[in-house]
Amino acid sequence: MDLIYLDNAATTPLDPAVAEGLAERHRTLYGNPGSSHPVGRAAGRALDAARARLARRLGGEAGQVVFTSGGTESLGLALLGGAGDTPARVAISAVEHSAVVEAASHLARWGWQVDVVPVDAVGRVTPAALDAAIDRDTRLVAVMLANNEIGTINDVPALAATVRAKAPRAKLVVDAVQAFGKVPFSVATLGADCVAVTAHKIHGPKGVGALWTRATLRPVMRGGGQEFGLRGGTPSAPLAWALAEAADRMPGGMDGVTALRDRLWAAVRAALPAARLTGPAFDDGRLGNNLHLCIPGLPSEPLLNALAEAGVCASAGSTCSKGRFSRTLSALGRTKDEGAWLRLTPGRFNTAAEMDEAARRLARAVEALRAVYD
Repeated sequence: MDLIYLDNAATTPLDPAVAEGLAERHRTLYGNPGSSHPVGRAAGRALDAARARLARRLGGEAGQVVFTSGGTESLGLALLGGAGDTPARVAISAVEHSAVVEAASHLARWGWQVDVVPVDAVGRVTPAALDAAIDRDTRLVAVMLANNEIGTINDVPALAATVRAKAPRAKLVVDAVQAFGKVPFSVATLGADCVAVTAHKIHGPKGVGALWTRATLRPVMRGGGQEFGLRGGTPSAPLAWALAEAADRMPGGMDGVTALRDRLWAAVRAALPAARLTGPAFDDGRLGNNLHLCIPGLPSEPLLNALAEAGVCASAGSTCSKGRFSRTLSALGRTKDEGAWLRLTPGRFNTAAEMDEAARRLARAVEALRAVYD
């Protein structure tokens, strides 16, 4: 049975061209970028080139890009490295990734007050809700550009304007891990102080990400002073290249993947009329690769297991919250008893035929489970 991979929001398959280029650079750019000999200087030039290339894609400057191990480290550096010596207030939305939630919890142990900003019925942070949650004592604000579970896209420039007006001393940290490569944006107009991205969500390798920052930060882990003194340790020029290459290889728009998502949803609705869409409508600020739905009357885990046995790779939501009911769905007032929650996220390497076949396999799995749970 051919596997159909529909969990690209969790991670993406490595682009073969990126894999080939990465393997070659692991062979040739093995030097320490800080070394003064020819092998080290070659690695240093490659690292600088990758930094400049990624900065152009983000709309910022090379000196503002810090390479990290991924989105979690980038967000941790922004929040923990952006916190001052005196405890104050930090505001995070109710649907943030666990990387932000855990960093905020760590600040709470240092005496910081954590304010949680509620979201509306489709998971969006509104300027009014943010305005009510922050004041002049707020020093950090964290909101995601696009939600990793239900695909809701936030109007970050509008939220940034609210932060500047209500909490002018606050740093605005934006989790763009899901949005990067899918939602056009420029850090020059986003209004954020820190923006986190990663490679493995855009068909790049795991283990490399970046933080764009115009804010003054302190290192969370000290070492040899690499990455502008913010991240000690020997940088990997090959991984930095792979992140920049994967970013440049993402299409300018999501039309192809969005067409696959729309085809899948049409096929699912035809086979399972009771299935309900979670989050915003497709034309109301939603990631083009995101299909999140609820199938009433069934539990999530048995359906996911049945799909896996049928060769369809999917998820119920964020992999980082496995074993717990979704924080995002809870913020929307949803419960696990409503039915089976399912996130299906196609990517660049899926096909239209796979969408049709995935819907058929899903329908058969639901039919088999209905005989058990009805």
